Amino acid sequence: MEQRDRRAAIGTAAALLASGVTVMAGSGTARAESSGEQARESFRVVDRRGRQRLLASSSKPPIIIGGKTYPADQRQGPEGTYLIFNDGDGNEKGGITASSAGASLSLDYTNAQAITMATRWEGVQGAALLEMKHMPDPALPIDQVPAMPPRVQLGYSTAEGAFLVLSDSRGRPRIVLEVDGDDKPVIKVLDSEGKVVGRLPETPAGRSS
Repeated sequence: MEQRDRRAAIGTAAALLASGVTVMAGSGTARAESSGEQARESFRVVDRRGRQRLLASSSKPPIIIGGKTYPADQRQGPEGTYLIFNDGDGNEKGGITASSAGASLSLDYTNAQAITMATRWEGVQGAALLEMKHMPDPALPIDQVPAMPPRVQLGYSTAEGAFLVLSDSRGRPRIVLEVDGDDKPVIKVLDSEGKVVGRLPETPAGRSS
């Protein structure tokens, strides 16, 4: 597979796993179908100042960053179960999400995701990914933070096999280690334009990389 195709395949695996994890709360009760008992839709832990420190919710909640609350529809990720962790100021610093099609764990910078570990599946196709992202300017409000490129991606997908991608500050893959879907191993070094400048095993004569 040409390098451009490989980069697209890796992007597809990453996109398959893309889901944001970070959160705030709401509370309410719903009747449990099996027992008839009252069940909570969310559970929130606050400190003595009333600031949220932990939230468990059965639906996508709002986001608390920089002392400001953003509506739930600004949150990436599917509807599902959310477990959110907040720091001493009540700001989100990570969480766990579980849905019918996948699950993820996220740890955050001040105003953006830093590390995401996720799995996702659809039918017989599945993928798992550990991703570390570039850190933005921590002074930027969350709604002004640009999309941060991944710097490290370690993953697997049913169709594409296993891979480790190390990228530069603009998110361009520069070193790729992979064992593809046909169990063929390869190590590639790329320049800033995506051209392969080093490869193991070397490309056979008469074939492009």
